[in-house]
Parts: sequence; C-alpha cells; structure tokens
Amino acid sequence: MADKTGQPFLKWAGGKRQLLPELLARAPMKISTFYEPMCGGAALTFALLDRESPPDRVVVNDSNVTLMDSFIVVRDRLDELLEKLAVVETSYLSLGETDRSNFYYEQRASEHEELIDRVVQFLFLNKTCFNGLYRVNKKGEFNVPHGRYKNPKILNEGVLSTASRLLNRAEIFSGDYAERFTNFSKNDFVYFDPPFEPLSVTSSFTSYNPGGFGRIEQIRLRSICDFLTDHEVKFLLSNSAHDYIRGLFDGALRDYAISEVDARRSINSDKAGRSKIKEILVSNY
Repeated sequence: MADKTGQPFLKWAGGKRQLLPELLARAPMKISTFYEPMCGGAALTFALLDRESPPDRVVVNDSNVTLMDSFIVVRDRLDELLEKLAVVETSYLSLGETDRSNFYYEQRASEHEELIDRVVQFLFLNKTCFNGLYRVNKKGEFNVPHGRYKNPKILNEGVLSTASRLLNRAEIFSGDYAERFTNFSKNDFVYFDPPFEPLSVTSSFTSYNPGGFGRIEQIRLRSICDFLTDHEVKFLLSNSAHDYIRGLFDGALRDYAISEVDARRSINSDKAGRSKIKEILVSNY
C-alpha cells in the first residue's frame, strides 16, 4: 500500500525534509511550471506534487546521472525494481555484521551494464552507506564507507509506490541545470539547492561530482538567478549562511530577500558536530 504523502525515496545528505515547512510557506500557491534543477532527493518536488493544488508541470534535474536514472526507474519500472530490491534486502539482512560489510563492499565495487541493476545497486548503497552520503573521488568512483546500520530499510514499498505515482507527472533530466529553463513564464517557480559553500575547511562537501562545486559555480548560479529575476521568474535558493554567499546576493544590484533559518547538520561522523546551524534562503519576491 502506498504512503499517503509524497517524500524522497532516498537518504540524502543536505536533503530538505527538515526545512519543508519553511520552503512550502515561501512557495507560490499557483505554479505553472516548477523547476528543481539541483534536485538531490527532491523533497520539495514531492511535497508540491502531493499538495492540493500541484504545479501544472514539474521539471527535475540533477548533474548526478545515476541519481536521475533512479528517478526514471522508480517512475517507469517500479514492479521490476521492487522485485530486485527485495532479493538484495533479504540477502543483506540475513548476514552477520562482518559478512554484511563484505557484501556492501562487493556491491560497491560491482559494475552493471543494465540500467535496472545499476539503480538497484545505487539504492542499496544509499540505504546502507554512511549517513546516505554521496561522494565520489576524482575518477568519479563512489567511495563512501559502509554504514553498519542494524536494520536498514532497503525496500520501502510504500514510499517507492507513492514516488512512482507522483513522478508520472514529472519530466526528468540529467545535465547542466541552466539548460532546463526554456519557454518559462511569470507563473513559473524555481528552487535551487546547490552544494553549499563550506563554512570551514573541514566542513567542505563539494565532492558530489568529480569537478566539485566551487566559487566559480556559485557565481555562475547567482548570474542565473539574475537572469530569472530579469525575466520575472520567481526563485528560491538555499545555501550556507556564509558571508561570501550573502555578499554575492547583497551585491547583485537587484532586490533579493535574504533570511536565516535553522537547520541540522547530519553528515558529521561525530555526533557532537550534528548541532543546529544557520542556512540562508534567498528569493526574488
């Protein structure tokens, strides 16, 4: 049976489920096309698709090809996905701690030709790796260690079924986020959730793709926000409460609203480091 509410089917570091009340409060009630061009787990997309008056059209995109392949498979090949995930879950959960770890690293090192098998591998690793973190090395190889959870929910049929139903109304892409904005109108709405500007050297989390997401990309993103503003398209953007990011938008010669919200850091290996932090929300309305 499907869950009653839409939610991400992935664990995702930096995911926005905790900030949904703040984001939904700022989202327009009437949206022609909603764009989430750096969607990650797509928490806001699922929430908007599931509300009483959903957007007329939804476009989701991410530079992570495997991530977006998983969205396509969940939407288009749900039954096959559920069957294969059930096999993997049963195999993994039947093992002891050491054998689970070996199973994880064997799966992490495996290469698959078939799309469905790559997505099954991706979802398995997502549910059993450390904190749902997605990180790759310079060769583009996933290198997150085993999470050692007691009873991970590798197969959550309700969440996947609801996600599949909602994604039937979405256009799914993988590529450069700036290429998604075509034929936009004043009633469109864009939500940007880029890799955050690190607040310190040790908090850096820009290894989402081999090329990273540094300050040049932050500047480029600001220019896209300027472009949308000049064409009267509403956007909302999340980022760390870093002086550099504030300066980018304060100095944009446009009337951007910047507000602070509390969030919780969840990817620190030390529990003491998982305290509340400040994030900023930037909008042009």
